[in-house]
Amino acid sequence: MTRKPDYPFERLDYGETLEVAPGIHWIRMELPFALNHINLWLLTDGDGWTVIDTGYNTPETLAYWEAIFDRLLDGRPIRRIIVSHFHPDHASLAGWFAERWEAPIWMTYSEWMQAQLNRFGGPTADIDARMAFYAENGMEKEGTDGYRQTRPDFSKIILPLPVSFRRMMDGEIFPIDGHSWQVITGAGHSPEHAALWCSERNILISGDQVLPRISTNVSLQCNEPDGDPLRLYLESLKKFRDVAPDALVLPSHDRPFYGLHDRLDGLAEHHEERLEATHDACSAPLTARELIPHLFRRELDQHQLGFAIGEALAHANYLVTDGLLAKQRDPDGMIRYRQV
Repeated sequence: MTRKPDYPFERLDYGETLEVAPGIHWIRMELPFALNHINLWLLTDGDGWTVIDTGYNTPETLAYWEAIFDRLLDGRPIRRIIVSHFHPDHASLAGWFAERWEAPIWMTYSEWMQAQLNRFGGPTADIDARMAFYAENGMEKEGTDGYRQTRPDFSKIILPLPVSFRRMMDGEIFPIDGHSWQVITGAGHSPEHAALWCSERNILISGDQVLPRISTNVSLQCNEPDGDPLRLYLESLKKFRDVAPDALVLPSHDRPFYGLHDRLDGLAEHHEERLEATHDACSAPLTARELIPHLFRRELDQHQLGFAIGEALAHANYLVTDGLLAKQRDPDGMIRYRQV
């Protein structure tokens, strides 16, 4: 049994800010989902500021940002916009920031390209392709229709991005306010997610790769049906073993916390348990939709159901790669997993 994270700060209200370390401000914004908030970070940087992640594109978020600019920036401009990954709660206002402050966007290449693809209806934003993928993996029409109704239109949520950006690379070190920050990339949750580690300050901005309470969503996508995103994610987590165990971790959801290595242990145990549950359930052939109750004990809304089937597929495909399950399309057109 791993220890629970240690939370040094109480939860913020939406639009509030808190200086969690000298020059590092925590901002909490609302999201229109069951996961109802995101953490964003504003760092002093010489005669200006660096913002890390931007929030979801809503009038309320924009109004909160304008109020923060007025009360916190002290007349100094935002000079850099760092985006951890392409998901709309992180990236959808990056173009607005870039135009508002005439500042460059920093992203990894894969995340930049995925954000652009989603704006223009690329494979993972193609709702028809995604629903056909879910249907052949057992999702009933009620589920696909419900997800379709709750899925945001990325072309409207992600604001136009400028034609150029500044590419971040795994292992790259760059300064923020005179301190060295290292890029740690991860995969599985998104293609090339960027976390930032400052050993001088003993602070990790972990994004969605390491969260203190919930597990990061790791889903198989319709454009890579034979992929193994869970393996990519678990391999990515090993990189964070090089971060100091007593680092202050600033995640994208929940609260800043201490206890990184315990949390890494907990995430590994969590996925091992789900892999065992997936394997045991497939003693009889099951679709990914039929696997969901074996992996998720709580009631899921229509939006969460889409994430859940993606997770079930990711765990099943991991076991296919290991040779413990076989994946087969049956005569009824459904894809089922069965023990080897």
